[in-house]
Amino acid sequence: MDLTPGAFAEQVLKWYRIWANANRNYFPVEEKLSDKASRVGYLNMVDLIEITRVLGNPHNIRGRVQTANTEATVIRATKNAILHLNEPIEAYKSMCEIRQWGLAYRTKTLRCICPRNYAALDSKIHVCIDRRYFPSRDEGKRYCEFLNFIEHIKQKVLVPGPRNGEWFIADIEMALFQFAWEPNNRIIWPE
Repeated sequence: MDLTPGAFAEQVLKWYRIWANANRNYFPVEEKLSDKASRVGYLNMVDLIEITRVLGNPHNIRGRVQTANTEATVIRATKNAILHLNEPIEAYKSMCEIRQWGLAYRTKTLRCICPRNYAALDSKIHVCIDRRYFPSRDEGKRYCEFLNFIEHIKQKVLVPGPRNGEWFIADIEMALFQFAWEPNNRIIWPE
């Protein structure tokens, strides 16, 4: 099914509900990590492991990130990201300090830290969306283009959101991920 961003916005609640029902274990982790990020100001290795527990551990990401990084590296990177939440490129660059923690997990971590303003960008979503929406070759800039794209969809949603009537950027992304999971679903460029 091909949808424009506006047509997807009309269906966002449907796709969000499917994702939320299938991923109920995610929300307590998000709440815990976003609370810790605001209270303590950093995440540590145990928190990254928790993310892999609820959001998947393909190719042994968990083991690879533990082997490739010290606790100090993870704390420094996440602390710096949290300090730069108002600057998405800088927050993303901070997450790049964590070795073996690729684009999907860097952005999943940012989503857990601040679901109001951040979303996860993984390959499933990336291939579902027309490339003209985020054309940059720079990974950090492309991620910001993706966040802007999600914000654009969010502005078109007319139904109340799942968080006391509000839609977070993460909620729109979760719905988009579920939409992308279905074969042949794409977000197209309006002609």
